[in-house]
Amino acid sequence: MQPRLDGKLVLLYTLLFLQVLIVMVYVATTPPSELTASMTHTSVSFVKFEEPQQEPKQRPAVSKKIPIYQTINGEITINDVKTFTFFEAYNHTVCWKHGVDDQKMRSSEDLEKCICIHGWHGSDCGQPEVVWRAIMASKQNIELRHRKLARRIIHTFFLYEYNSAIAEVIVEELYDVVDLFVICDFSNAEENFHHKLLKGLLRQRQKKILYVNVASKLHKPARVVSKYVWEKLKTVVRNLRDDDIHITTEPEQILNSRALMFLKVYNGWPQPIGFRLRWSVYGFFWQHPLKTTITVGACTIGLMREAYQSNSIMLDRLEGGDLSERDSLGLVIGDLNHYGGWYCYLCQSPSNIITSLQNKVKSKEIEIEKTIDVPFIEDLIGSGLWLDGKTTLLRVSKSRDPYFAPEIILNNTWKYDWLVENFYAKLDYY
Repeated sequence: MQPRLDGKLVLLYTLLFLQVLIVMVYVATTPPSELTASMTHTSVSFVKFEEPQQEPKQRPAVSKKIPIYQTINGEITINDVKTFTFFEAYNHTVCWKHGVDDQKMRSSEDLEKCICIHGWHGSDCGQPEVVWRAIMASKQNIELRHRKLARRIIHTFFLYEYNSAIAEVIVEELYDVVDLFVICDFSNAEENFHHKLLKGLLRQRQKKILYVNVASKLHKPARVVSKYVWEKLKTVVRNLRDDDIHITTEPEQILNSRALMFLKVYNGWPQPIGFRLRWSVYGFFWQHPLKTTITVGACTIGLMREAYQSNSIMLDRLEGGDLSERDSLGLVIGDLNHYGGWYCYLCQSPSNIITSLQNKVKSKEIEIEKTIDVPFIEDLIGSGLWLDGKTTLLRVSKSRDPYFAPEIILNNTWKYDWLVENFYAKLDYY
């Protein structure tokens, strides 16, 4: 039996040796996995399977470079908003949400009349102080009616390379009220406003921006530039209505957001609308003691169309003509204590102020006898002097003046510190 047992062991060892030999031959003749992957289009490995999962992590970085603002080469459709979202119902009484005293209304037994908070007027508390005072001062029989569908506001404003900083303030302040910003840029410089939008300026607000470069119209009359922009606007916005509102302002002008919301929601106001603006200088901390400015800010698209078709004198009013007489306007929003907005004149860095003043001197808009340089500008800002070097500007306190600056400035003083703090002040006057 011993020889038979040895034969079995020899057989087992022989089979084991053959299996090991086969494995060694297979390993020696099989190419590496990465070589196999490069030789076939159908092979799949764990590395290749995981690559698509990594792509979403890279997509946000790429999307930041894609602008979402519009140009005159595209098309825009403006959305509609129903006005009932702006009102609160108390039994059978309907009141403006931002003007009604909600606590008193809910605790009052008499719900036949809206109870307004301070600064709001009207039977439904829908008239902000500045509008209510304008209606009273006009001495017109104005009958206001709620609209079911809010008017859309198209706000056109112009800017140059040296005063484009205020453009960000305008968009931020009026974003919730304006439906489309038409930003007209007179600069072709490498770092103009178009470049800033591409780099991400107003990234979260660009969906309401239509950028138009008007550098080729720089030396053209205002009427020519305005008509050019108007024609472009009509071709881009596909659903303009005659009762939509068109607003035009100059650089550095910021309108009162509450007043604009009123125009969106109510029918019955006379047009065109003028806005008396507070004249701030160098920043909101200085105010000119003798100057305000009235700008024609708003009219309906229907009036714009009629004015251009008839080439009427109304265009002079719409494009910055002589507005010294209130009779030329349907309604002027703002007075010497309650303003329809702000004109932040020369609210720029000293170097940009120099550029701005040089252009104004060339156009004979102003006259300055002294040499315009950085020390001269810093001295004006620090001392609170007007350009004549004689007129003393009024100091304005952000803690005591309700019309110190737009709300976006007051709520973000850390971001707009150059507009609320006088960095060149020689005395601590606060």
